[in-house]
Amino acid sequence: MFFQSLFESNLNNKFFFQEILYYPEIASTSDLVWQLNDDKSKFFNNLLVFTDNQTNGRGRGSNKWFSFPGKSITCSFLIDSFLEDDQFNLHALLVPLLIVKAIKKIALINVQIKWPNDIVYDGKKLGGVLIETRGINKKLNIGVGLNVNELKQDFPSELYSKATSIREITGYPIQREPLLAIFFNELEMIIKKFDRDTIIKDWMKHCAHIDKNVSFNYNGKQIVGNFKSVNKFGQAIINYNNQLIKYDGFIKIL
Repeated sequence: MFFQSLFESNLNNKFFFQEILYYPEIASTSDLVWQLNDDKSKFFNNLLVFTDNQTNGRGRGSNKWFSFPGKSITCSFLIDSFLEDDQFNLHALLVPLLIVKAIKKIALINVQIKWPNDIVYDGKKLGGVLIETRGINKKLNIGVGLNVNELKQDFPSELYSKATSIREITGYPIQREPLLAIFFNELEMIIKKFDRDTIIKDWMKHCAHIDKNVSFNYNGKQIVGNFKSVNKFGQAIINYNNQLIKYDGFIKIL
């Protein structure tokens, strides 16, 4: 069970969220956030929805997100965009980076980021971020799925070689509430003082595939290039046949 009081006691700013809603079980935290946002009888600014059991979690594109009840972090939060229009894509780099930093602080392990917003360890997926936006005011609905206390046998057999958890890496359980609070404390500091160059440099330092070959779809063809960096607009820069391509889609590390 998620202990909301423990989570709130670890937040630096108890008023960062206007509303924190906990549900033992729901289909999708991201879908519920949009439903609440669309409810004209209510007004939410900085809303957090957390569940212990998400039965129909969504990933990027058509992907589904598996989470074991009571052992993972599955939440979505609604905030205003805090970046300029030309920096908007940097949200997708920033959120996983701050999750990585929170994990490092509480579990003392070096996890990495796979473009654009997957969190990985030794080639296995540890978590992911889904960012959606609507309307001219650019409200952000940010979904976070993170494997915290799952054991190997908790995952479906087809994920044994693809997924892991913080507990599997460290060998001991982690309290989810302080971990999530540390992430939001980091986020609040960034909102107050955003430095694009520092964020990009930090993301590159934690990227799992700088100067590695990746497969990606470009102009309808699956091609192989060398992942070089990200630019100031949050786009991937991939070297293909000595041509630097700006890219926003999926990649596969080779």
